[in-house]
Amino acid sequence: MRSPYNREVEALAQLDFGRFFERATLQQFASYVTLKSYTRRSVVYQAGEERNAVYGLINGHVKLAREDAVGNRVLLDILPAGSLFGEDALFASGQRERTAIAHDTVSAVRIGKAEFLKMMAEAPRLNEYVFRTVGERLIHAEDRISDLSLDGIAVRLAKVLLDLIRRYGTAQEAQKVLINLRIPHRELADLVGSTRESVTMHLNDLRRREIVEFSNRRILILNYPSLVAQAQSQLRRTDPQDDETDDE
Repeated sequence: MRSPYNREVEALAQLDFGRFFERATLQQFASYVTLKSYTRRSVVYQAGEERNAVYGLINGHVKLAREDAVGNRVLLDILPAGSLFGEDALFASGQRERTAIAHDTVSAVRIGKAEFLKMMAEAPRLNEYVFRTVGERLIHAEDRISDLSLDGIAVRLAKVLLDLIRRYGTAQEAQKVLINLRIPHRELADLVGSTRESVTMHLNDLRRREIVEFSNRRILILNYPSLVAQAQSQLRRTDPQDDETDDE
């Protein structure tokens, strides 16, 4: 007999933590799942909403952002398919501090907070996955804060590009790497911690040096070793070039 939750089981199986479980276990979890779809730029959840659910990203990409009192957004991260997000609901009560937005067409699962906690209690490997994910994201956030304090824009941009390569890079001919994600310069600037004008200037410098190229609104890495060398260079925020670009 076909399970009434077959679509939910298939959706769970596509999440990063889905590979930890046999299909029978996923079928037990499936009744907790609500399938959701979002169009590009639509809000998955808003800062100020109650922390009452956790989400798993099946297809597409989700942006996490912070907003000020008048609605201005600063991009914090872009998550790939398979990711868990909204996990702050598991460790804190009250209202969310971040907004999650569909970067493109998104399919996701929504699982209520109480139900997800039941899943964690029933499946120790899920418990381990959640804590590892939270820990990795905290380390990533700490690294970005350190980079903002110590590194100049050129170094920060190179580090962000390398992180995007790790998550979204696809190998091309002649040892080139395509960052298979369309990201506007304004959002890339948020990740770098600078202005759009400064990041555009530094991207154009990388293109002039034949380290990157732009292809169909995506970034193509032409010289990966040179990008790594720039990320490891000792250009600090005290460099005159960075002082000038930070003022733009």
